[in-house]
Amino acid sequence: MKVAVLGFGNVACATIENFMANQELIASKTRTPIELVRVATRTPGRALGRVPQGCLVSDDCWALVDDPQVDVVVELMGDVQLGRELMLRALSNRKHIVTANKALLARHGEEILRKADEVARSVLFEGAVAVSIPIIKTLRESAAANHVTSITGILNGTSNYVLSQMSERGADFATAVAEAQRRGYAEADPTLDVSGEDAAHKLTLLAALAFGVPIDFEAVEFEGIEGVDGLDIAFAKRLGYRIKLIAQARMEPGGFSASVRPTLVPMASMLAQVTDSMNGIALQGDLLGSAFLYGSGAGGRQTASAVLADLIDLANRGGGGACNKGFRHDQCEAPGACDCGDRVGVFYIRLRLDDKAGVLARVSKVLADANVSVNELLQDGGHDGQTDLIAVTHDISTRQLHAMLPELRIAAGHGHSVVIYPVLGEH
Repeated sequence: MKVAVLGFGNVACATIENFMANQELIASKTRTPIELVRVATRTPGRALGRVPQGCLVSDDCWALVDDPQVDVVVELMGDVQLGRELMLRALSNRKHIVTANKALLARHGEEILRKADEVARSVLFEGAVAVSIPIIKTLRESAAANHVTSITGILNGTSNYVLSQMSERGADFATAVAEAQRRGYAEADPTLDVSGEDAAHKLTLLAALAFGVPIDFEAVEFEGIEGVDGLDIAFAKRLGYRIKLIAQARMEPGGFSASVRPTLVPMASMLAQVTDSMNGIALQGDLLGSAFLYGSGAGGRQTASAVLADLIDLANRGGGGACNKGFRHDQCEAPGACDCGDRVGVFYIRLRLDDKAGVLARVSKVLADANVSVNELLQDGGHDGQTDLIAVTHDISTRQLHAMLPELRIAAGHGHSVVIYPVLGEH
């Protein structure tokens, strides 16, 4: 099986380096020999002496996907639009695809997988989500006979590291991000990670596999950690929670919901114990019950491990036929995204109030009028004539929450903040 690699960044370098280092081990586990025959990169000089003997290195990615001797194209460039065009061209040339490009698949996966099915070729992407956790194969294979009802996880190592630093060391957001960059966990521009978009890309793919719904990035609501205040991290601790960036997809009575947002996680939950740059994923299925998977969510060597596993999978199938199981393209039969107002859950609400008589009564009236029952209530001591009131509700609908929010803001007073985060249930 002849393989070509698009790109020569950190992940591509690690993939090629570890393919060469573990070549004997890989050969012992494959029915069909794997041969790396081409690499295309904008900087061919970087690859000199770092690819197998006889491997052709050039800057022409189109020649690579058009090469008739290539059986598998490994796309590791990270570019969404160019990657899409190259993948479609490679599939038109009847080549299999292995990729770690979650943004590309989240935005164009339906188009790419339809083309793959049309030409009977596979698109494999274990390296696109939580790279040390074989979650794609778990959903496609181990949990294939299950009605999966929920996926809940920490899918972005950078955000988890930042929140861990803020929680455990008392660092502010900017300091924690700078340290993540220094350690190589965050890019020079960390926006994709801290905004929640990266986790949303990954959740898009997991929801499609778990629930048999089309790949639809627009169906995932996401919010990042940029606005998380150390004050809320401290109050969450006092109440027995940690704040984590939680990606969650659930089957609801009216369809499925998918969201990424900062969430209070009970200390007793395994997800609360996922610290630093690690990832953790909880699955719930009708047959398997509860399962929890844990591992590194990023890194060149870890992603290379997942990419090489996909290549071994293809080699053991002789390199032929399509293997895009788990995806459903018939949108008429697939469950749709449910109305967000119908979602029910527990919420953390913090209000900054003027520390004077009658304010608490006004807030209590707003909650009572909205038929919102409070499970826990915490009031911080007054400072500078102000106080913080924290309420953890019983189950309420998102519709209830949004309906009472304007009244809560009025009750809090002009210029005062109202902070709301969901609270994770039992997982």
